[in-house]
Amino acid sequence: MSLDDDWHYLPTRTRAGALQRGLGRGAVRARQDPAAPELVYACIRRDHRWLPLDDRGVYLARLVRDLDLPTGPIVSRLYTATDETGEFSHVLRVAEALGRAGSDGIIESLRRYVHIGPYWRETLGALAAAWPANWWDDLLPVAADRLASGERPRHLPPGAPWTGWAERDERIRAALAAGPEEVRGLGELLEEADGRREAAYECLAGPAAEALPAARRVAADPGSGPYWESLCVLAEHGDESDGPALLAGLEWLDRRPDDMCGYDRIVDGLARVGGDAAHQALPKIRSLWFSPHSYERAAYLRARLNLEPAACAGALTEGLWDCEAGVRLLAVRHVPLDAKLERRVEYLRDDPIETAEVRLAAAERLDLEAALSGG
Repeated sequence: MSLDDDWHYLPTRTRAGALQRGLGRGAVRARQDPAAPELVYACIRRDHRWLPLDDRGVYLARLVRDLDLPTGPIVSRLYTATDETGEFSHVLRVAEALGRAGSDGIIESLRRYVHIGPYWRETLGALAAAWPANWWDDLLPVAADRLASGERPRHLPPGAPWTGWAERDERIRAALAAGPEEVRGLGELLEEADGRREAAYECLAGPAAEALPAARRVAADPGSGPYWESLCVLAEHGDESDGPALLAGLEWLDRRPDDMCGYDRIVDGLARVGGDAAHQALPKIRSLWFSPHSYERAAYLRARLNLEPAACAGALTEGLWDCEAGVRLLAVRHVPLDAKLERRVEYLRDDPIETAEVRLAAAERLDLEAALSGG
């Protein structure tokens, strides 16, 4: 998410607010909204994800393609966005997905970016992970020349395209051997914090049978130990008797300022243990659907499917247009189909922007429906 103290998400009931959160309703409404082009571009210019884990690439790329919007503003944004808060990677995900859809202008623009753009290494890594090799493999000489120019420290991460290219070019082989660039990103800082806490949490580190009693003691007296870690143990290994403690954990999460993370762990646990506490949590689980931290949204839908399957038709329908592949996957597998929704599942099956897992699930669902109907 972009850092701006005076900025806030717009209300979910608005088209802009729904698009900012990557909700299916935002994508559906955009198709009938004359203001949609500017709203979509605004969501590309500014990174509205709560964390980089959240996905908007496929969601926004689909809107650009389906609304037939010019891609020039996206290409321009690649050259002005920085990656200090993830804004460049956000725009790159949209552009890379448009390339998978066969947008010749985007394909050539991203190839050109590798020649002259500042985040050319990140771009190559994204293209190599998602595009056919014959779309980018001939860029090896460009990459090797840019490494030799010393524009940035010559460190490369393992993986495509570098590992394969190292077998063909000495300069890339040397840069890869130098090891990854030392950047203290969010993941590294979290790992370091986890390491510092490890000694203090030994009571919760053993097998479930040994960790549960300690976790229950801490959950009953939050000041006595690592409360969040105790909740995670209960969510993963507890039983129905731990439901009230997990419900209290949701309330504790609500009291943390400006933090939307962690609800999925507790919600998964409540759905697993079931009981009265899990059903008491349903209003909260339904409201979490609207969080901009969309990475956790699949957990909320999965919990509702376990706890109130008959009440999920609306969420499953909206989920077919959601920004998160995990939500779309659940929706494809479980949504009650009518003729309109069957066409949407066919769209997902055939869309080159879609993830392979969702496309396969859509094909399987359509085959199943055909078999059941005798088609």
